[in-house]
Amino acid sequence: MSPANVLITGANRGIGLEFVKQYAQLQPNCPQHVFAGCRSPDSAKDLQDLQTKYKNIKIVKIDLNDEATYASAAKAVEEVVGDAGLNLLINNAGAANRASLDTVTSEDMVSLFQINAVGPLMLTKAFLPLLRKAAAKGGAMSSDRACVINISTGVASITENDTGGAYSYRTSKAALNMITKNLSLDLKKDGILVSAIHPGWIKTGMGGPKATTEASDCIEALLKVIDSLNSEESSGKLYHYSGRVMPW
Repeated sequence: MSPANVLITGANRGIGLEFVKQYAQLQPNCPQHVFAGCRSPDSAKDLQDLQTKYKNIKIVKIDLNDEATYASAAKAVEEVVGDAGLNLLINNAGAANRASLDTVTSEDMVSLFQINAVGPLMLTKAFLPLLRKAAAKGGAMSSDRACVINISTGVASITENDTGGAYSYRTSKAALNMITKNLSLDLKKDGILVSAIHPGWIKTGMGGPKATTEASDCIEALLKVIDSLNSEESSGKLYHYSGRVMPW
């Protein structure tokens, strides 16, 4: 099984682009619609090339610094999916900043909180009507029914922090983890599963060339984790890309 309608943010590059690619050709049953959210659709050449190759890809404008794009994106998706709703929202778009205690600024903190925490929360709110439509079809809580996946990071785990540093990145992603847990509790009654995943250190523009994992291998692993989330007990957790549950 696979979700019929999927939306991925930050889809123009890195693991977001790889998410789009692998979902678009997922076997044996690929999603009917793969919505690829990015800030500048007109300049997203790699994404446009994928759209030409896979007809189930649809590009939508989503800028986490521009809340007006959330509502317009939700409307554009609703016009396509109708009463079927949205089965899977992957909040992948994010930003990193490794600022230390000596270099971090208030501007760093506010900027990353907007992109890594506030944006995903408010975007999820914008898509709740469509997620609820999908959940209303019934069945066990799962990524096929109605699900929100927040792409987090292991360095946001308070329990596993043994090096310090990276103030704005760690704290904004830790805030995303709390948002994930809150949403899992608030949306339980609707049958919507909400969890977070740590994707590892990936060879992307954000991860850099010294990273340990190729984007294609990362997303192959993440798709398996997402597919395994098929019960109420799967909700409200932070998963390692291997599938194990990580401490908050």
